[in-house]
This record gives sequence, C-alpha cells and structure tokens, in this order.
Amino acid sequence: MKLDHLYSLRREFTIIGLTGRTGSGCTTISGLLAGSYNNLKKKGLREFNEKERETTFYRKYTIINNYLSTEKNWIPFDVISYKNVLILYLLNKYGNNNPMFFKRLLLSNFKEHKNDTNYKNAALNVNKDIQILLSTNDDLVTRIQSFSNLGEVKSEKDLLLLNDIFFGKEFKALCNEILKILQSEGYYRRTIFLHHLSCNIRKTGDPLNDHNNDGINNIYSISTVINRIIKSRKFVQSNKDKPTKIVIDSLRNSLEVMFFKERYSAFYMLATKDVLDNSKSRIVERLQYSKLSGENKQKVADKLLELDETEYKTNDFSKGDFSSPDVENCIQKSDFHILNLKKAQITDFLDRYDPPFGKLNFVTREEQLLKLIALINQPGIITPSALERSMQIANTAKLNSGCISRNVGAAITDKRFHIKSIGWNDVAKGHTPCNLRNIEDLIGEEIKNENHYSDFEKGLNDKKSIYKYKNKNPSNFKGALKDYFSESYKKNKKDLNGKNCSFCFKTIHNHYEGEANQVHTRSLHAEENAMLQITKLGGLGVEGGILFTTASPCELCSKKAFQLGIRTIYFIDPYPGISNDQILKGGDENSRPVMIPFSGAIGSVYQKLYDNFLSYKDEVSMTLELKSKNKIGIQFIGILESLKNQNKDIRNLLELKNKFSDQDVIDLLIKSINSN
Repeated sequence: MKLDHLYSLRREFTIIGLTGRTGSGCTTISGLLAGSYNNLKKKGLREFNEKERETTFYRKYTIINNYLSTEKNWIPFDVISYKNVLILYLLNKYGNNNPMFFKRLLLSNFKEHKNDTNYKNAALNVNKDIQILLSTNDDLVTRIQSFSNLGEVKSEKDLLLLNDIFFGKEFKALCNEILKILQSEGYYRRTIFLHHLSCNIRKTGDPLNDHNNDGINNIYSISTVINRIIKSRKFVQSNKDKPTKIVIDSLRNSLEVMFFKERYSAFYMLATKDVLDNSKSRIVERLQYSKLSGENKQKVADKLLELDETEYKTNDFSKGDFSSPDVENCIQKSDFHILNLKKAQITDFLDRYDPPFGKLNFVTREEQLLKLIALINQPGIITPSALERSMQIANTAKLNSGCISRNVGAAITDKRFHIKSIGWNDVAKGHTPCNLRNIEDLIGEEIKNENHYSDFEKGLNDKKSIYKYKNKNPSNFKGALKDYFSESYKKNKKDLNGKNCSFCFKTIHNHYEGEANQVHTRSLHAEENAMLQITKLGGLGVEGGILFTTASPCELCSKKAFQLGIRTIYFIDPYPGISNDQILKGGDENSRPVMIPFSGAIGSVYQKLYDNFLSYKDEVSMTLELKSKNKIGIQFIGILESLKNQNKDIRNLLELKNKFSDQDVIDLLIKSINSN
C-alpha cells in the first residue's frame, strides 16, 4: 500500500516566507531553496569522524540526508522576490501613463533633498534611463497594465497571464535592469526607494501617495498581489500535475506575515539570523561590483544598517501607522529560525558560543534548511532537538501571561536539558493581571471592583500632585488615567466590540512623569518568575544550567542569571537594552552566561513538523505490505470453531481456512456481515 496520497497536501503545496535583518541572508536562503539538493549538500553538509557517527544526532542527520537524496523528495522552489512584486505593482499603476513617475517617487520620498540640485539631476537621470528601458519593453508593460486590479485576478486567462509575466525571464530581466539603474545613482537610494515604495502602497494603495492615510484599509495591498501570484503559479503547476513550491523573499511587515499565516495552513515563516556579526561585511561584499571606493562602501553599508535599525525597531505601530516595516515582530512571529552559517564558519561559531551540543546539531544554514524541508514533507521523520523541546515549553508558557504589552515565556534546564522550572511575565501572586482589569472600574465617580486596584491607582496617595506633564497637571493616577483616554474612549468605545478595555499602568505613569522607567511595570519578567519558582518550590540549584526565553533577558534578569550560575541563554530575539554588553560581558569570563540565538521550530509549526500522520510502525507495515498475525483474529477463529455445530454458514466459512489465512477468513466474514 502506497501512502503518497496521504502526504500529498504537504508535498504538493508549500509556501515559505523569509524575514531577517539586513545582511542576515534572506536572499541567500531563497537561492538555496531554488537550487538543487546536490548544491545544498555540496555547500553545507559536513563530514563526521568515527566517534561522532556513533551518536544519536548522526542517525537523525543520516535519515534526513537519505530521505531528501531520494528522487522527488527534494523539489526546487520558485522565488517570489518582494522587490519584483513592488515593480510589478508600480508598472501596473503607472507604466505607460505617467512618464515622470520614477522621478516623482524619488523626489517625493526624499524631502530632505528638495533643494539639492545634484539629487534632482540624479532623479531625472534615473527616470530618463528607466523610461528608455520601458519603451524597449513596451509589449511587456502593456500586458502588465492589462490587469485592472492585480489583487483581484481570478479568471483562468488572467491567472495564466500573471504567471507567464511574473515568472517569465523577460520580466525578471526587466526588474534587474530597473534595479541596476536605480543603483547607478546610489545603492542606498535604491534601497530607500523600495522602502518608501512599499510603505506608500501599504498606507494608501498608491505608490506615489504617502499623504492620504486611511488607516489599515490598504495594509494588505502588496500581500494580496503576492497571494494572486501564488494562485496563478498553483493553477499552472496543478494543470501540469506538478507540485507548487514558493519562497517569498522577503517579508518585513508583521501584518503581512499574519495575512499568509491566516490564509494558508501550508505557510511557514522562516527567520534568518546573523550570529557572527557579519552583516556589514556581507553588505560591503554585495557592493564589490559598484564603482564606490572602499571608504564609500563602508559609508553606504553604515547608512543601510541605520535604515535596518529603523525597520527593525519601529514605533509607528503605537501611533496607528501599520504601513512601516517592523522586522522585530516578524522575527518574533516566525515559525522556524535559521542561523546563517556557512560550513567554513562552524569553527568560529563553536569558539564564540561554545554551545552545549557542540557540533552535534543541524548547524550550517544548508543543514537547517534540509531538516525543515524533510519535516514538512514527512512530519515526524525525526524527533525534536533538546533546544526545540525546551524553547517550545517556554513558548507555551508565554500564553499564560496577563501582560497586555508583550507575552514572554521562559524555561530553565540543567546542563542536560532537564526542565527545572518555567515562568511567564505576569503580576505577583494575589494581584490581578492587567488583561483582566478595565478602565471603566476607575474612571467613574464610584470605583468598582476595588480589590483589583491599588490605593495609588485609586488616587488615594497623600501627595497633592505627582505629575508635571506639559500644561496638564493631573493630581493623581486616576486623573492621569482619565486624561490619557479622555474623549477618545467615549468616541471610539463601540469599536471595541465588547472587548475589555485594559490599560498599562507603566505606560500611563511614565507618560505623565516624562520617564521611561521599567521599574514601574506591574509584572515580574518571565525569566524572573522562572528563577523565583526554583526558590519558592525548594528546588536544587541550576549552576551551569540553561535559560530559554522567547525574548532575551533585560539587565535585571541578566544579573540574576549571572548570580544563579546560568551558563547558557537561548533567545528568540534580543532585548533592546544593554544587558548583553553591560551585564553578560562583564565580570569573570569563566562564569559569564553566553547568549545564543535559537534555531529550530517553534509554536504551532513545531506540532505540525513533529506530529506523525500515522504511527511510524503502521506506515512502514503498510508501505511494505507486511502481514502480521492478528491475536484478536486468532481468538475470534477459536470462537467460530466452538459455534460451527450450531450454524451452517459458520461451518462453510471455516472450511475456507484450508485455502486462505486466518486474516483472510476474518476479512471475508466482516465483508459478509457488512453486506447483510
């Protein structure tokens, strides 16, 4: 019995989204996925010595390698380049209708250069060269403009056309030439051009318009087009009885990530990480064919990294502007994390981090990719690593958090990865979590549910005034709370649709004090709770142990980890403070905890990758068509023997035993019962 059909949904349709900071290797990863298995094997698979081959890890390594080297188990991916999607969108909107649209876009998004003659001339030169290029590709541009709305392509004819355009050599070549022209006037200008282009589309739906922000109505404009491109590819591939494998390079807005997560069960979000601080050198290397001098390459790299910092840690979401890139949230929402390590960099990685597993893990980027693809195709083909198992516990723990700002989970293990405690960020025992409190309880004349609020929050403090904020001077926290929500709560309350209107004490208190003090948070941190659990329950020490956290420890928690003797800290995304440089890289070198970025599966995808469709024993038996003795069946035959003198049909059935096996007799009996 063949089980190919059982796994067909996984094997025939897969979408992988990529994210990561500038220089972390997204484009490299997409190229590897688009290539052959032999290429990955040659570039990234290592050799192991005789002792290492005796380990359990090497058995996993061999299973993955053998599986993917088998015919049809590795299928190259088609790449949907985000840059190319932006160009497609731009040409569809303005291709032959507005000969100055590249100039307009360049100048409108660089207001600081409005009086810069050189910059204006550069914009004119770019626009002129691109218009010449478009005129030589007039037929292609006309076909692109034949779509009235790219996001609503549905007819078979249009799906075929969209597929032929986007994945065709002609369009890819056109995109490359446009990007080269943009880069000719500065690599940074090209990048910032694409940055503003994507922000404009997500904000207004119009590449040239960044003013008429109408909330979130256009936030999915780009992802909707990508979705139609995926549909077009799937339509074409299905007609050819071929699987559809897509990698999106790359997503930098977390709402777009959620769009694909909600849309496709076959979507996997992958984050790449630079663990050896090579991002700048990678960018400089990428500039090697430009006309820039060595010094200018360094300056351009610095400017690109400044832009990356803006895209990584944006504050726009808190202002209601969701059109900006927010790479930090994209990484946090990723399902699978990959360390961007070449085979030649393994020694540097091991020397820097000294991870507990040493070489015995999927370490190179190629090995990590092969593991992911094998598990997508054949869930449960190997079991999770100790890192994945421990981080998954921390990730599950964070769901208990009552914090309305950010949910964080933590787990502490000994050096052998045995769980000693878990924690999540939440208020101290006896206090009410923030997500269960409501401003309605405090802003009225009469305070409700008093036990859930402190005297300070109820405005019972002795001081006449504790706040000095601009021209406002609320006398106490209750007054500050009223002022903070003021008329906006009354006006927009109905838009909550019955949801609880919780509030963050720290945010409001700091707002009116004019501070950014973390000490005012009501919650204990996840790492702190995990450490206190060990003390509270009288557990053993964790000297040399490992801390897993879905964020990374702040300065306060880092000091406690140092004090407890934690040796290693695995984290999903780094804390923005100075804990790593100030706390963890101070003191005795021999006792410093080492911070290591997490790699592997997390969240719901952890379950999808490691949960077998069938028990593996049954799968092997059915595939090889093995027949084993059925003990229950044998007992059943014995019962029939005792009844044969009472029923003619039973006697006739038992006579078949001479010609068929016991199991065949049972199958015939069941068939007979069902037919009657």
